[in-house]
Amino acid sequence: MSNILDKIFADKKVELGSVKRQLALADVKTRMADKSHKVRNIEQVLQPDKGSPNGGSRIIAEIKPRTPFKGELRANVDPAEIAKTYANNGAAVLSILTESSYFGGCLSTLEKARECVETPLLRKDFIFDEYQVYEARAFGADGFLLIATWLDKNHLADLLELGKELGLPALVETHNEKDMEKAFAAGGTIFGINNRDLTSGKTDLGIARRLIPMALQIPGNTLVCESGIHSRKEIEEFEERGAHSFLIGESLMTADNIGEKLKEFTGDRKTSAANQS
Repeated sequence: MSNILDKIFADKKVELGSVKRQLALADVKTRMADKSHKVRNIEQVLQPDKGSPNGGSRIIAEIKPRTPFKGELRANVDPAEIAKTYANNGAAVLSILTESSYFGGCLSTLEKARECVETPLLRKDFIFDEYQVYEARAFGADGFLLIATWLDKNHLADLLELGKELGLPALVETHNEKDMEKAFAAGGTIFGINNRDLTSGKTDLGIARRLIPMALQIPGNTLVCESGIHSRKEIEEFEERGAHSFLIGESLMTADNIGEKLKEFTGDRKTSAANQS
C-alpha cells in the first residue's frame, strides 16, 4: 500500500539529484575535512547507566517545525534557541529534522545547533544515499537516522558501515517485526521503534509494547521508543519494559513551555531555575 513515506522518498530522490548537481560529493568530502568536528558519542549517552545530563530519563529532543500529518507545530521557530532550551533542560541528544518540504527543516539547523550546544546531534531525514551520510558528517551531525521499512537489508548494511567509517552511528528505525529482523541482520546496534502508522499518521503505543521484547533479544543494543509519547507515566512504563531512551518531537514543539515539558519527560527535579526557558 502506498503511504506518505513512499511519496517523501520519491520526492527526496528528485531533490537529491538537484543537490548533487549543485554540490558534488567530492566537494561535500572537502567540506567535511575542512570543518571536521569531534564526534560526540550518541550511543554512549543513551546507554542505561548514563541517564540525561541532569540525572533523569534519556530524551532525544527533536526540532521539528511541522509534519505532513498535522501541519505547522510551532510558529516562528528559532532552531538555535530551541536547541539551547533542550540542552539546558536535560536532553541527552537533539534530533534535527533536515527535510524541508514536509517537515520544515534544513541542514543549516544542524550547523546552528552545533555552534550553540555541546549535546550530541542526530540528523533525522529520509536517508538512502551515501551522499547524505557524508553530508550529515560535513554539517555537524554525530549520528543519523535510517528507516528500515524503506531500505533493503544490503542497502541498510552498506549505509551502517559507511557511518561507522565516518564515526557516525545510525539509529535504525523500525515499525514491525520484519523491520526489526532486517535491522538485526544488517548489523544495527541502536534500534528505534516508531509507534506511528506511516499510512494514516496515527500513533499506537501497542507497537512498542509488542516489539520491545523482540528488540531486547540481543544484549547490548540500545533501544529508542519513538512517537506517541505524551506523559511521564508513559516513559516510566516503557522504561520498565526495557526502553533505554525516547525520541520526542511533537509533544515538545507544541508545548507552551518547552523547557518545563522536557523536564517533565526526564523526570528531573534538579535543573535550576536559571536553566528554565
